[in-house]
Amino acid sequence: MSRLMFAALLLTSCAAEVAPRAEPGEPRVLPVGATAALDGSFSEGDCLTYTWAVTPEGATLVEPESPFATLIAEAPGLYTLTLEVCDASGRCDTADTWARVDPPSNANKVSDWGLGEFASATSGAGAPLEAFTADKAWCKKCYDMIDSTAQQWEDFCMTGLPRDATSQDKKICSQNQHETSSTKRGYCDARCAS
Repeated sequence: MSRLMFAALLLTSCAAEVAPRAEPGEPRVLPVGATAALDGSFSEGDCLTYTWAVTPEGATLVEPESPFATLIAEAPGLYTLTLEVCDASGRCDTADTWARVDPPSNANKVSDWGLGEFASATSGAGAPLEAFTADKAWCKKCYDMIDSTAQQWEDFCMTGLPRDATSQDKKICSQNQHETSSTKRGYCDARCAS
């Protein structure tokens, strides 16, 4: 079924009985130049509109108002992907996931949480990939925190990141506090892949 046909089917019934809940999908790791198919179709609600955004600059979204946007990874960095869904009555919900884009020299270290297809490399400016250095002790702590409570994970993100962690690092870590164990594991895997 084509994306356009699926999107049309999503808009045919607008009862607005279920409050919207955005579901942007799992985190992913991909090399510069790859494209990743994003899938917000598991979001809950009736007659939803979709709006995807990516921060910081250095990656591009194609069809950002579709449940099936495409991320084009133009530069190495750690990117936040935000999905907002709204229903016909104006109720909205927003949720984030993330993507780590590795430089070409790290292509052999790529882990995959839902990659789409690969495309040719381009250039751009993204957030520094190595914003902080994840040593073995930090990685062990990260993996130990996977099954922690949301508050314990938040405390870990605010006080347990290395000294050279930025506020963006803390934000990305913190966004996982209410996520599943597999999403938290993906966060640890992404920081500890080297």
